[in-house]
Amino acid sequence: MAGIESIKFNKNWNRNTVTKEDNWDEIANKVAAFGSRTNNNLIQLGLDIGGVNYNYNGAGAKTQTTPVIDRISTLEATINSVGTRNLGLDLSDRTKVKLIGADGTNLSSSNAGIVTFNQTSSAGKLVSREVTSNLEVSLLGTHWGHDTSGDLTDYILWVLLIDNGTDAVLGVAAQGGRETVTVADAETVQSSVNEIGKVLTSSAIGATYNVTYMGWIKADFDDTGNAGGENYWAISSSVGGVNIQSIQTYFEGTVVF
Repeated sequence: MAGIESIKFNKNWNRNTVTKEDNWDEIANKVAAFGSRTNNNLIQLGLDIGGVNYNYNGAGAKTQTTPVIDRISTLEATINSVGTRNLGLDLSDRTKVKLIGADGTNLSSSNAGIVTFNQTSSAGKLVSREVTSNLEVSLLGTHWGHDTSGDLTDYILWVLLIDNGTDAVLGVAAQGGRETVTVADAETVQSSVNEIGKVLTSSAIGATYNVTYMGWIKADFDDTGNAGGENYWAISSSVGGVNIQSIQTYFEGTVVF
């Protein structure tokens, strides 16, 4: 139905004739049916806009302290600040960095994550990308130059998103403070992530692009002899082991990595 329908009567009497009971029933039944449909349509609007606890007050006065349109305007304004929204990590497999919805459910067109970047093609502007499906990378086989150097505990890995011009690409790096990722640094094959400056990505990139950090994680690195394979990583699930937050890429003074 395109909108709330108009009420329609079928006239079943002639001019100057006696009005019969069924003539009145035609009017009464149509009015009652129209009222019921209109009421249901308004209930639908109330549920869609106000939620399950919304009730009409019958007085024509607003019941929301802040109108929905104002809330939408506020949300639209906050989207345009660099960072991520509605994005979390699935740690059910601790050898993978898997991007999901903030509430633990899968990302989709109706449950999209948002990443806002400094726009690559136009300095000084921001651009937001929707993430409508889960993204993941396996850490197994990566070593960022630590191969044969022994095991590591609570090693910091940085989780970032790369703006490829149309979508967001998931990346994991051993270095913080990046503003961009180059083609030469980005790798989709784990064994090629063999230097500190490499970035493991969920898909290949075709140029140098700006990045937005999602946060950082701690992971244990087993250099050799693990039953799961060489260069084995396990993401920490302990308190403080996963930190999703806005990350500044440049600090005044000296930063030691």
